[in-house]
Amino acid sequence: MTKIISDNPSSLTSEKNSNTKRKSGFFSSPVALIRVSSILIVLETAGHMTGYPWTSSHVLEEIQLVHSMKAVDFIFFGERSSYWNLYSGWGLFIAILLLTLAISLWFLSNLARLAPRQVGVITGMISMSLLACAYFSFRFFYLPSSLLLSATFVILLAATVRLRCR
Repeated sequence: MTKIISDNPSSLTSEKNSNTKRKSGFFSSPVALIRVSSILIVLETAGHMTGYPWTSSHVLEEIQLVHSMKAVDFIFFGERSSYWNLYSGWGLFIAILLLTLAISLWFLSNLARLAPRQVGVITGMISMSLLACAYFSFRFFYLPSSLLLSATFVILLAATVRLRCR
């Protein structure tokens, strides 16, 4: 095979600027990957909130348990409360944290172009926490949530790798 090398400098420049390079797809962009992760976290939040008040009313024992949680009062950090207040309040607290994470990821994606390595550190930490959440969701809660968190982990980890390699 014969390789033709041109002595014309302008032809070398045009080869560099030609469209023969493979264009990177939308999902290979760290910005896009972070934004997709943000959207998946919004879906996780919506899924979490569809279960509110996170109880079942199909079985008598479950109904009795909820009534017991509401009936048992105690002092918690100097305030009168019930197990139901802690349970439902914690669920709402988690929803706010998930939504805050989604919004933060969306805004963080804007910084990926300016400080890719630093953003990569942050997305790396978040992706590792999502892996832990996926495990706990699988272990203690529901498979759909675990799968969604796992997918978000993988996508955000891909963004992290791309950002840290820049």
